[in-house]
Amino acid sequence: MKKAVVIGGTGATGRQLIQQLINSDDFQTVTSIGRRPVLEGKSHEKLFDVVIDSFSRLKETEDVWKESDVFFNCIGTTRQKAGGATQFVDVELGISRMAATMASEANIPHASVISASGANHKAWAVDWIHPLFYAKTIGQKEQTVITENKFKRVSIFRPGMLIRLMDSGQWYDSLIKTMGIGLRVDILSKAMMNDSLIPNKNGQNFSVNYIIGNKEITELARKKNL
Repeated sequence: MKKAVVIGGTGATGRQLIQQLINSDDFQTVTSIGRRPVLEGKSHEKLFDVVIDSFSRLKETEDVWKESDVFFNCIGTTRQKAGGATQFVDVELGISRMAATMASEANIPHASVISASGANHKAWAVDWIHPLFYAKTIGQKEQTVITENKFKRVSIFRPGMLIRLMDSGQWYDSLIKTMGIGLRVDILSKAMMNDSLIPNKNGQNFSVNYIIGNKEITELARKKNL
């Protein structure tokens, strides 16, 4: 049985992932680290809900990362939600970088990260007003687990538009849900869990697996024999 650490567990995808992990017979414990309790504060025998008032104190959670098998990064925001470009980078890249370092130093072998379609850390975006700013920042987020820290295995999920199962109050979420053109976040989280259960075929060699697009992610979510 596996042990997982999750950041971003109060978000649309993260909360689905945590629920699926604690319901799975393949996972022994699930540790969530964040600024708010997950699952509306409900307790579960498998769940360790670590609440910190600021991610600047992430280093203080060092002990809870130890002896885990997989690190899930479900952090996700936008400039609007974060309150500006600087805050967006602080959350999307800054927190991701700190968490990846914690996971690496704890010798967690597998890192699984939610990215986005079109992510590219080499994108030419000189400032926050550039149209490729988002793609570059998310691409840099990927690099926190690919080149900046050491893992045996890395899984990068690049979905398209997502259908959140909770009311965000945003018009575009309502439009995507009505048109049925996005990927449900519970399908994304199921794909992430299924992926973490696939044995590493490369043994001790480092590997990076990109799961790109809603179709490929859906197919992975539907797999039964892993």
